Amino acid sequence: MSITSAQNTDLMIDAIFTRCEGAYSDNTLRGYRNDLKHFKAWCDGHDMDWLPAAPQTIADFVDTQLETKAISTIKHRVDAIKFAHRMADLPSPTDNSVVYLALRRARRARHRRPKQSAGLTSELLAKIVAACPGTLSGKRDAALLSVGYDTLCRSGELAAMYVEHLNADCSRIRVPVAKSDPFGDGRIAYLSTATATRLSAWLSAADLHEGPLFRGLHTRQLSNRPLDTSSIRRLIKAAAKRAELEPATVRSLSGHSMRVGAAQDMMLAGVDMIGIMHAGGWKSHAVLSRYVENASAELMHERRWEGLKVLNAA
Repeated sequence: MSITSAQNTDLMIDAIFTRCEGAYSDNTLRGYRNDLKHFKAWCDGHDMDWLPAAPQTIADFVDTQLETKAISTIKHRVDAIKFAHRMADLPSPTDNSVVYLALRRARRARHRRPKQSAGLTSELLAKIVAACPGTLSGKRDAALLSVGYDTLCRSGELAAMYVEHLNADCSRIRVPVAKSDPFGDGRIAYLSTATATRLSAWLSAADLHEGPLFRGLHTRQLSNRPLDTSSIRRLIKAAAKRAELEPATVRSLSGHSMRVGAAQDMMLAGVDMIGIMHAGGWKSHAVLSRYVENASAELMHERRWEGLKVLNAA
């Protein structure tokens, strides 16, 4: 693909992503497209070419983004620029030392660690589910939250679940896609008896036999489309608010919270790291460690205080 002009750039972006359909997840392509639009708009405003982009252009972009964006966002946008050049069969300017140094400056300037979503632990889950009403939406919310906790799924993975992924008694479900599973091999997740009961209640009330497992409701009418990730995030916060959790807790919950909370609970229950990685589909010890570190520190100090009590008693 030869792209040498700044004209018709929207069509150029469309052409890049049309080629990639089926090779990458929809979420990945959507994120790259959004990041490229930001970069293109910045280049247009500074009278610079965006494809191919000069290394200094990208370095200047990184420096200005640092004023308002987190380092993770900046890195994602640089990755999107690299992706666009690769798909256009152009050399990647992001490999140049001037870009590398700009990213180093950004990391040192914004050395704070990414903020971790709060964990929706079993204790919080019990409170939230207990506050779910017996309405159709309440049964859906209780089932979704319970399935999310048991499967350690992200909101995007819950959105991709279909009724057909369940076994007959709702004790197992196939997680069809995952961020760490780009080729869609899937994994089997197991559901507790309580979750299976809530899920069966939702399926029965909604009269669902096929199609998306978790759907939206409009004026009490069931949609044919799955809930999207933003709707799931709002659902989680609304359910937590309904359970009268502390406002700070409600604000800290996200579409990752069920995954974080379940991992923390498993660690506190003594499940080893390999077991947790298998349950949640993690490929990296380092990523999982960030999920459970708060719970790990809490357990360590609890054991420390208990040990001191024993020594002092002696």
